[in-house]
Amino acid sequence: MPLTKEARMPVAGVAPRFSLRSASGHDVALQDLRGQYVVLCFFPRAGAPGCRQKARGFQALLPQFSGLDGNVVGISLDSPDALVRFEDGAGLILLSDPDRAVAKAYGATAPEGRIERATFLLDRAGTVRQVWRRATGEGHAEEVLAALRSLHAVDGEVNPLIQARRAYRALSEAPVAREVLERLVEAAHLAPSCFNNQPWRFVIAQGEALERVKAALPGGNYWAKRAPAILALCSHRDLDCKLSDHRDYFLYGCGMATGMLMVQAIQMGLTAHPIAGYDPSAVKEALGIPADYVLITLIVVGKPGDVATLSDKHRELELGPRDRKPLSAVLAWNKFGDLNHSEGA
Repeated sequence: MPLTKEARMPVAGVAPRFSLRSASGHDVALQDLRGQYVVLCFFPRAGAPGCRQKARGFQALLPQFSGLDGNVVGISLDSPDALVRFEDGAGLILLSDPDRAVAKAYGATAPEGRIERATFLLDRAGTVRQVWRRATGEGHAEEVLAALRSLHAVDGEVNPLIQARRAYRALSEAPVAREVLERLVEAAHLAPSCFNNQPWRFVIAQGEALERVKAALPGGNYWAKRAPAILALCSHRDLDCKLSDHRDYFLYGCGMATGMLMVQAIQMGLTAHPIAGYDPSAVKEALGIPADYVLITLIVVGKPGDVATLSDKHRELELGPRDRKPLSAVLAWNKFGDLNHSEGA
């Protein structure tokens, strides 16, 4: 079976994984190309005139694709022996998909079952970033190369979702659906942890439970009382690794989970703002969290709202520029003492 259990139709998401026999007689898996860009070209028949034209277009530009960490992979239903005879594909990675399983997984088949000349551009993480359906004609390889060049440049910058993250406080009181909140926790649940212990425990507060949690907030977090949901993140040191030098990893793991949740929230058009100002004993009692657990943070979740609901101080922060220390204040090369500790440096 050429597809793994994780295979599914790509909709601007994770590309279906596969392992197929190549023209050289070896199995090639998508996982083998992890960390590089992949251009997947589907061919109805390797020897057909349109397929030869498409292959020649990519073949002529292979050095430029390689210079951008790009691999051009051709997939057709032809046998490995037939692919060997496809001389115009020299330099391409040619794979055999005799039962069309991979083509179907990528949605590259016509209703009658034939493989279409579709092209998929996958990034270094193995996600589909662009699709060309029925990709034929002169200039197609050049178009894909231009898209790869742009993608390569964008991927060299800080992720725009991370750049967009801000500690916003202006919230709408509009409800957030249960499935949306679960999706946020699903993203958090994909965070790495020591030995995969997954120490995070989330309690989503809505309704009466939410009102009890809001009652435990101090005046400075007045803005959080407009939130339609608050997520309590708690854990216990016994749920994760205990290492030398007082390194209880459960706090680190839960911090990474929170970061991933926040990025997911930005993608979904939500505000997710972790806070430390609350009465932990009161929140634990309100949500039935065991006394020996650490209530690490409350994550205030909601849709963006009106800045007029904020105090003058918070409104200024909400609308003002991002304030970050210079990188030299937090980054040292080879020796901690090289950090710049001066104020305002």
